[in-house]
Amino acid sequence: MNNYIYIVAGLPDVAINFGSSQFSYADVQTAVVELLSERDRQLVELFEEGFDEAKLNADFYNRAAQSRNRFIANYFDFDARLRNMQAEHVAQQLNADAAKYTVPLPEADFDEERRVQEILANADFLQREQQLDMLKWQKADDIAQMDYFNMNAILAFLAKAHIVSRWARLDRQVGEAMFRQLLGEVRGTFKGVSA
Repeated sequence: MNNYIYIVAGLPDVAINFGSSQFSYADVQTAVVELLSERDRQLVELFEEGFDEAKLNADFYNRAAQSRNRFIANYFDFDARLRNMQAEHVAQQLNADAAKYTVPLPEADFDEERRVQEILANADFLQREQQLDMLKWQKADDIAQMDYFNMNAILAFLAKAHIVSRWARLDRQVGEAMFRQLLGEVRGTFKGVSA
């Protein structure tokens, strides 16, 4: 059985060891995964598929939806709906058939739909990408809001670490700001944890 308190308490140290100037998602993920049980490692494997463009298809989203892990099921439902909206937006601009680029999903309310529409209307590509990533960051927070010492807290950390890694490559200044935000959150968000 995992000692989630120990793992979550160590997240600030994991983040500090990989400062934004040399931030490596792979190294951060390895440092976390080596402490997990085999069952939770399998959850991380499924989670990681959601960040591999080659594996983002209806099969992946169906498996994520059927996951018993609440974070994976909710985060990737959000992700699929967000990506569908992005595909529909681009298809509309190109006068193309969006159905070729979207994943079929069950009918459901998408609470972030209005915000995504506002973001997609922004003509500045860099701002739009940053706002979409901040929306993903907020979604990870929302899903794991009451999860302090369990697998959902770890998955939320990894989702945010993916975002930090992306921006560390794209825009060092934004990447450093996101890294500081992640570090501040893992230091202060988990009750009873200090670094």
